[in-house]
Amino acid sequence: MPRSKEAFEAMRQSTRQKIEASALSLFARKGLSVKISEIAKASGVSQGLMYSHYPSKDALITELVRQAITISSEYVMNIATGKETAVEKIKNITNMMCDMFSEAPIGIEYFMFMVQVGMSSLVSEEKITFDEKLPNPAQILAGIVSEGQKEGNVVPGDPFQLSIVYWAAIQGLCGYAITGMPVAQEPVVLNRLLLKEKYL
Repeated sequence: MPRSKEAFEAMRQSTRQKIEASALSLFARKGLSVKISEIAKASGVSQGLMYSHYPSKDALITELVRQAITISSEYVMNIATGKETAVEKIKNITNMMCDMFSEAPIGIEYFMFMVQVGMSSLVSEEKITFDEKLPNPAQILAGIVSEGQKEGNVVPGDPFQLSIVYWAAIQGLCGYAITGMPVAQEPVVLNRLLLKEKYL
């Protein structure tokens, strides 16, 4: 009995998701030099079937970059545009990142994948496209830091540089976690990078 159009599309989406998940995991751990054959093997599909979804490794990387930018920007932007104080926003971002280590390991993979993208010459800067709708999380956090400095509850310093230090700490923790080392980060340790002592 021939498959319905809906069943075929569901199967196609399932295969695509397997390819993306396998590629994300491999890229995050081994870098962008991973071969198509490795991704196909990890996905449990033939290289021919993989090419029917993605004509090249570059196309697959571009899609994963799009996903990473959308997910990271939307989550942080949703917090930034809330009505809470800067302290509450920073704590909410920190809680979200700490939860990632215990509850959402795919977030670690996206984070480390983007680190690999940033260090690679294989991906042009044009493909790493943040914009006004989906700004860079470092810029979003810098805006919150600036807001908090005006409120008097965030440490002094250049807001963007403080934001970079915060995200660098997250990157370091992700680096530990991606190797299988247990990471149970206390939110207060990260918050200490940005908040004055009495607001921790």
